[in-house]
Amino acid sequence: MSCRDIAAELGVNEGTVYRWKAEAAEKGEASDWDAQRRVYNMSPREMFAIYAETVKTWISQLQKDPDKLSDGKIADAIAKHVSVLQKLDTRSQYLGVALDLIKIANRWLAENQSELKAKMEPYWESVYQELVKYSTGKGLF
Repeated sequence: MSCRDIAAELGVNEGTVYRWKAEAAEKGEASDWDAQRRVYNMSPREMFAIYAETVKTWISQLQKDPDKLSDGKIADAIAKHVSVLQKLDTRSQYLGVALDLIKIANRWLAENQSELKAKMEPYWESVYQELVKYSTGKGLF
């Protein structure tokens, strides 16, 4: 919701909501409304990309010290992460593309057709749930 919408919903001055937002941002990323919105709206494909980059960074550190691979725990962890990456990629690609499309459409509507965006807002969650049901359904993968 926008600060204006939050103010209207709560029956407070819009400036009060902006102050609350600024105070939350001062507390750090965990409290920052915009940061939380980005995390909440993150598609599975975006989460996969972050996870994959994190694993790549970890593995590149092993290049500096290959002897660490002789540690069974580290070797096992690598195998598990690679397995997770393979599973996530397959399952997230369809849903991720669809969710990205919804976000792009919603952003476009906000900039070009605000009245239509307002009409669509109540339906996005239902569309999301149907996409999840479809993409995780038997036979798709």
